[in-house]
Amino acid sequence: MSKMKETALTIAGLASVLVAGQTVANAASTYTVQKGDTLSELADQFNLTVEDLVKTNKITDANMIFADQQIEVPTQEELNENALNTTAASSANSAASDAASSAMSEAVASMTAASEAAASSAAASEAVASSVAASEAAASKAAESEAAAASVQAQPVAQQAAPAAAPAAGGSVYDQFIANGGTDALWQNIVMPESGGNPNAVSPNGYMGLGQTKEGWGTGDVATQTNGLVNYAVSRYGSVDGAVQFRAANGWW
Repeated sequence: MSKMKETALTIAGLASVLVAGQTVANAASTYTVQKGDTLSELADQFNLTVEDLVKTNKITDANMIFADQQIEVPTQEELNENALNTTAASSANSAASDAASSAMSEAVASMTAASEAAASSAAASEAVASSVAASEAAASKAAESEAAAASVQAQPVAQQAAPAAAPAAGGSVYDQFIANGGTDALWQNIVMPESGGNPNAVSPNGYMGLGQTKEGWGTGDVATQTNGLVNYAVSRYGSVDGAVQFRAANGWW
């Protein structure tokens, strides 16, 4: 093999390695949420913004993530592509709006000219016919432009489930909660803000029961949920008071 062929093969091999390395570097990754993680901390860790993570994962509440949740970490290329798509949609929308406005202005001008011609000329009927034809053409053009803009703008709208009716704080659910080891502070500061005291409450995101968690005990009876809530508060925040303080400071727990 000649020296020139050896050199060419070496360069080709290096190029393949570099391309493969670049592909790996640009690949998206998935992160498993650990207890105590927040979106703000994860955004800093991956050099992203909270908005980047919210949009990529379609998170409805940036203050509510849970342990073992899979978070997709977007690459810079994906973020750039999304930004370009957003810009393109905005440009198309603006162009469609301008086209509709221009068509309407042309229609108005044509109708005005036709009206003046009809008042000062014996050919009034021809002017009116021309004006009507121009108006119809402009209306058709405006309708097509609006349809194109609507197609670009159309996005699915998430339907929010109506919250279940909450029983009164002094009712039987509260009595059972206290009787099974719950505290009034836990009820007033976590149960009521989260579920309204309804043990059967289910959020659109799948959070269940009095404490609105995704733990298995969230579908049990009041006694089961009460024990689960107390144990969850102690294991995650050190105590019931610690859980209450965290919920008051952050608006979630």
